[in-house]
Amino acid sequence: MLSSRPLLFSLTMGLAVFGWEPSAQAQSAADSQRRLEAAIAAAPLAEPTSEGKALREFYRGRQGQAAWNADSAEILLREVRALATAQGLDPASYALPPAGSDVDGDVLVSATLLRFGRDLAIGAVLPARNVGGFGAETRNDFDGARFLKALAEGKALAEQIDAASPHYVGYTRLREGLEKARAIAAAGGWPTLPDGAKLVPGETDDRVPVLRRRLIASGDLGEGFAEGRTYDAPLAEAVKRFQARHGLDADAAIGGKTLAHLNVPADARARQIAVNLERWRWMPRSFGRYHIAVNIAAQQMEVVEDGNVTMTMRVVVGDIKHPTPSMNTTMSSVVLNPAWRVPTSIANKEILPKLRKDPNYLTSSKLQIVDYPEGSPESAGDGVDWNAIGKKFPYRLRQPPGPDNALGQLKFNLTDSDDIYMHDTPNRKAFGRSYRALSHGCVRLERPVELGELLLGSRWQGKLADNIAANRSTRTLMLERTIPVYMMYWTAWADESGNLHFRDDLYGHDRRLMTALDRARAPASRPVSGRTAGAS
Repeated sequence: MLSSRPLLFSLTMGLAVFGWEPSAQAQSAADSQRRLEAAIAAAPLAEPTSEGKALREFYRGRQGQAAWNADSAEILLREVRALATAQGLDPASYALPPAGSDVDGDVLVSATLLRFGRDLAIGAVLPARNVGGFGAETRNDFDGARFLKALAEGKALAEQIDAASPHYVGYTRLREGLEKARAIAAAGGWPTLPDGAKLVPGETDDRVPVLRRRLIASGDLGEGFAEGRTYDAPLAEAVKRFQARHGLDADAAIGGKTLAHLNVPADARARQIAVNLERWRWMPRSFGRYHIAVNIAAQQMEVVEDGNVTMTMRVVVGDIKHPTPSMNTTMSSVVLNPAWRVPTSIANKEILPKLRKDPNYLTSSKLQIVDYPEGSPESAGDGVDWNAIGKKFPYRLRQPPGPDNALGQLKFNLTDSDDIYMHDTPNRKAFGRSYRALSHGCVRLERPVELGELLLGSRWQGKLADNIAANRSTRTLMLERTIPVYMMYWTAWADESGNLHFRDDLYGHDRRLMTALDRARAPASRPVSGRTAGAS
């Protein structure tokens, strides 16, 4: 019996019997409340304030009575671990710690169930910006007391979890992708392709059979193409599919970047998927019928209406030193022929050093010092000894509208965005590159005029470019409606066909989130409230 029911054995040894002992029934209500409060205070809670409040509310609704017996706890906790695995959460996070009394035991079961519901509904980690979230203050609410009450009333855990977890198709697809990735890893993963000279179609090489097995394992190549040392056309098409899924130039050449992506282990990809599932749990309950979504890691923007993508384009995002922040904001206006007011940080760190080398840099870059009359020698910096100036640029700089303006012809204003906005750019070559993390944090648009016409409404269709050319003045136009804008950091997702896509962790957010999830796995234990803990 013990070997067939290890959890029940652990519960029995660690918690005695769930429910109050007969002697406890005779105790005063105040004493019972004291024991319950002590048990809640001692429970290893990830967020003691919010979770403690939910536990108190739950037991207050039960008049302080126990909620679980050994059998119900065993069934629920076993189901929790299975569901956690399927949802990309670590089942070890929901192991039941030893208890010092029957009261402790009941509270510990409640706390474990509460934590699982909370982790799945709103995430195990706060959605801080340094891990790819919108900010800790944007976290959703979770009614933990209601969740526990439903389970204590015998309602199915799976149903409660389905109601609490994200209902986005992107989350569902990625969760299914996690199952596929784990199955591949469990089957031994895929082979590692040896290093060597660049491999291109038409060549015969001993690495080609390994490449075939690698791509068959990930579903990019059919099993009927497993044989052959020659890099033939079907294999080239499979490599292109792989490269497209990983944001690489789809040229079929196996160079350093493609080789590095081929050799990422399957279990590492599964871990990457789990990290992105956590980000889905941070998302608002609804994006809204009409919104703009920017995937920072993929350097891609989409306009979405009623679940359908109506426009997509490449974008340039912030470089590693100036990362584009994840954010949940809105867009309500667009500026035509914008002037560029140079941020202080750029003036200090980039323009001042250039002026020390070339005093005419302001003139050649069409920059003006706004502290002096426009067109005056002083506005061009004439007579200033730039080498005598310290680290801080002492003037305000402006680049007037024009073909060379850093913001191009259009600037889309974002609300409360830390001076981050979306805009045109005179540098169009960047959109032909697969790596486009090149800006100072703002998002440069591949087709800004098309976006402007879409957002300004039908009366502007096919007219915006001509209007901008005919009227060079700077003007602000209100959009037809205020648009929610979500700048998100997805390094893994699944498309409508179930194909998994991966991107590099540009800013290290994945790495930091993995560390945060590991830390969150087991809340710090506190002293148990009652007797010495039993054996586990």
